[in-house]
Amino acid sequence: MRNKVAAFGEVMMRLQVPNYKKLEQSRTLDYLFSGTGVNILSAVSRYGHGTELLTKLPDNNLGDAALSYIRSLGVGTSHVLRGEEYLGIYFLENGFGVRGTSVTYTNRKDSSFCRARKEEYEYDTLLEGVTLIHFCGISLAVTPNVRETVLMLAREAKKRNITVCFDCNYRPKLWDSYEQAKALYEEMLELADICLMTEKDAIHILGMETAEIEREKQLEDLLPQVAATYNIHTIAGTMRETISTTVQKLTGFIVQDGAIAYSQSHTFDVFDRIGGGDGYTSGIIHGYMMQWPKEKIAEFSIASAILAHTTYGDSPVASLREVEAFMNGAFQELER
Repeated sequence: MRNKVAAFGEVMMRLQVPNYKKLEQSRTLDYLFSGTGVNILSAVSRYGHGTELLTKLPDNNLGDAALSYIRSLGVGTSHVLRGEEYLGIYFLENGFGVRGTSVTYTNRKDSSFCRARKEEYEYDTLLEGVTLIHFCGISLAVTPNVRETVLMLAREAKKRNITVCFDCNYRPKLWDSYEQAKALYEEMLELADICLMTEKDAIHILGMETAEIEREKQLEDLLPQVAATYNIHTIAGTMRETISTTVQKLTGFIVQDGAIAYSQSHTFDVFDRIGGGDGYTSGIIHGYMMQWPKEKIAEFSIASAILAHTTYGDSPVASLREVEAFMNGAFQELER
């Protein structure tokens, strides 16, 4: 029986300004649907795992369109709740060269997902047969309703020996301060088996201190401490160097058993930046469930992340074969 990965998270409509224009320059928008959970499940479904999205969509034509799009990605939707009218929306203005990419959110806290009560999610049914469940720090921030649901599902998953994966993904626009987030993050870290975080999360959210100056030394100092303090099996993340909006350098790292492994560093052209981090997370999830050594997980995950930067849309669509080929250096300019 193959693994089943569930993800709890919001589905949003992405409205993208075409041709690198700014919003005020365009009279047309391209739309699709996305969200951290959708993106991760899109990738892991291509790596051979069963998937199930846990969310709530509007009970109208917009919700129908979102559901159809999510299914087209190979994501399971049998437990998606329906109700109310609104879907969160964000506008994407792609940067170019030295001009950065801009994201503008609207209508988020009034969405069906953000207004859903924890009692609507019947965890006995939702968690049946699940091997691993993913949560995102964004869900801790959006509304008290969602926050309560995250904590409830994570606790219930832990009781059932389901692997809990938590991506810190701290968004300053969604919190008043690091202090506001700290207690909630600490509770999730106590439940997590896998955590996606960086040294900045340890310093700013958890209030940890280090005498190290270089970033790698900070990672090596702080993250094993986090793993030991909260009994987390795997901590992973990336180091990103932005050369320009369309050229970046990425290195992955993974902490297990008090030791850290780094992937190779890759400099590459970016086609679509959003969802790249979810490509990395999906690689970590796949490697963890395949019980690979941390060095192999890091290389697979960075390959997964980079390919996610090269395709249109937030949701990674690279196949397992493509990721393995990139990881093994088998780049082909043209495949016939």
